[in-house]
Amino acid sequence: MKVFVAAALLALAAAEGYFRLPNPYSYSCLQGLCVKQESTQTSRRQSLGACQITCGQYGSIWPQPTGEVRLSRETVSFSPLNVRVTKAATSDKRVARMLDSAIQQFTRNIHFLHPDYPQVEKQPLTPENFEYTRRFDQEFQREESTQQYRQRSEDERDRLRQRPSYSREEPESFIRKSPFLRERSNPGVESQNVNIEITVTAPDHKLRLDTDESYNLVIQTVEDETTVTILATTYYGARHALETLSQLIAYDDINNAVQIVRDVQIRDAPSFRYRGFMLDTARNFYPKEDLMKLLDSMAYNKLNYFHWHINDAASFPMYSSRLPRMTYYGAYDARKVYYPEDIRDIVEFANLRGITVIPELGGPAHNAAGWQWAEKEGKGKLALCTDSNEQWFELSKEPPAGQMNPVNPELYPILGELYRDLMDYFDPEMVHMGGDDVSFKCWQSSEEIQQYLSENKLESTSREYFELWNYYQRNAYAKLQEAAQGRKVTPIIYSSSFARNHVNKDAYIIQLNENSADSAIADYISNGYRVIFSNEDQWNMDCVTSSWIGGKAEDCPEVTPTWEHIYRNSPFDILKGQGINKALLDLVDSQESSSPRDLVLGGEATLKSHEVDNNGFQSKIWPRLSAFAERLWTNPLDNSLLDTGFTQKRLNVQRERMVFRGVQADALQPEYCIQNEGACYSREQYRARTPLVNL
Repeated sequence: MKVFVAAALLALAAAEGYFRLPNPYSYSCLQGLCVKQESTQTSRRQSLGACQITCGQYGSIWPQPTGEVRLSRETVSFSPLNVRVTKAATSDKRVARMLDSAIQQFTRNIHFLHPDYPQVEKQPLTPENFEYTRRFDQEFQREESTQQYRQRSEDERDRLRQRPSYSREEPESFIRKSPFLRERSNPGVESQNVNIEITVTAPDHKLRLDTDESYNLVIQTVEDETTVTILATTYYGARHALETLSQLIAYDDINNAVQIVRDVQIRDAPSFRYRGFMLDTARNFYPKEDLMKLLDSMAYNKLNYFHWHINDAASFPMYSSRLPRMTYYGAYDARKVYYPEDIRDIVEFANLRGITVIPELGGPAHNAAGWQWAEKEGKGKLALCTDSNEQWFELSKEPPAGQMNPVNPELYPILGELYRDLMDYFDPEMVHMGGDDVSFKCWQSSEEIQQYLSENKLESTSREYFELWNYYQRNAYAKLQEAAQGRKVTPIIYSSSFARNHVNKDAYIIQLNENSADSAIADYISNGYRVIFSNEDQWNMDCVTSSWIGGKAEDCPEVTPTWEHIYRNSPFDILKGQGINKALLDLVDSQESSSPRDLVLGGEATLKSHEVDNNGFQSKIWPRLSAFAERLWTNPLDNSLLDTGFTQKRLNVQRERMVFRGVQADALQPEYCIQNEGACYSREQYRARTPLVNL
């Protein structure tokens, strides 16, 4: 008997190279959940992926659309090699090239659905990696003034529908590695054609706060022809539509193909204009490729602003063309520098993914590294409290201490040169100017500050330090506008008692970093400030551990925010809790110049790199940041236990989708809970499901 078992095991081991166990299970949609059954007990076998993209009102779309959604309960299988874009109509050649890039990104993500696609090959689509993109980038640099419609003729579209054989001599790099190219599907699947028709009506090629990001998406299937129609005002809406389309497609393990929802109608647009994420790349350096991976993952969740906290007291890694000594003295080492070409690549990479980059050159606090060169050249101290022998906790909230010297007149021309660098590298819509964490203790300990106060017959009091703060900000603002040279560049500043009392509400945007219960939030709205919510008790992603020293760790909540905390953190609910009841109303007919709804631009999650670097930050933010993304895209009103259960199952699918695309997103539950939706509900969620009807 033992010999027989051993022989059987050896035979199985020998077969492992080409034999996989078949899946004995099928899934059916019941009351909005995919229910697992043995295939022998069902009349129609359906994979888990097919069930997930068709089950429930929204299938597995993330973030949840805000308009009409109609999904067929059936799918059709096809080969990714049978996808053709038969129409890409736009009145602008640059937008046409941007669409080419978005289509290529979409195609890659469909190939990535194959479980055997090599994970190590799922790198950002950059000019260094792909020949097509390098040609695209070279063409992209040429400004072309003529306008035309990039639309194929009917004859050409008919030829495409005939499906000429796929060229395997020079396919794109990502297709050469695709298992779909090596492993054929059954003939019925390979005869199914998917045609995509895209129409973009506006020539916008840069995303701004007033950009229309809406889209309409329709899928219709007639026999062996599936036609996808995308209508959008701007490229950015069309790009979002392609992302949604990718979420209506799943791997078909039965046919070794992919499957798409047979018939679909979706109207969608974001609830908030600003849906951002801030990453600090100064406390720890992040290579360019890792920032591109971040931008890819942000695009998968329809986030649209990347706030780049590029320098801090710890380091100054941005190469300044005008003041290279800043980087020479401020970078951790020569390899940890963002050169102008790196920054421009990142900005353009972001733009193609529907994301605008906002640079932060903060002040007056959080400045030490890089400024020390000036004193050697007779310009005096540009930064104070930078002596590493001094005790940091007497001078700042965290090590290293250091902040700008506002009374040194040499400071402001240098700031102006750095702002000019920002204009060249980023061509920004907005610039973040910091403004937080100013330490009066630092200024009290400074001989320069005390001498300035004495010469001007001023007292060393908090009131005078507030005025000193205001003096710095007025001069810095003037230099920013001077560097902009007539371009409209809006400054963002962190909320503080200084900002509330001194900055012009018509000139600045305030980033609210108080806790959600702080009454200062309502004060800003009541006084007409435009705001971005970023309350630290819920949307601060670095408060996972609190071993970091200093005030920043002390500000972290006792309970680490979970995806549910982040999801439930509604800006309008916060305002309603503080008595701003109009925030929940649709004030289209309001006679007021600025309604609360108009003043709330959106929100931003933040990650300061005290305890994380490029090796672990993806798992630290994802999929919690996905929950944040749906809060701001959809602004869902239902926060019930029942709704949380359905949201969890879609979030599980979104997390797995991101993993298939190469994102190291953390798991939310055991895989058992994904294969048995609803089996891991809490007692309260089970009770909430009782009155449920079929969806």
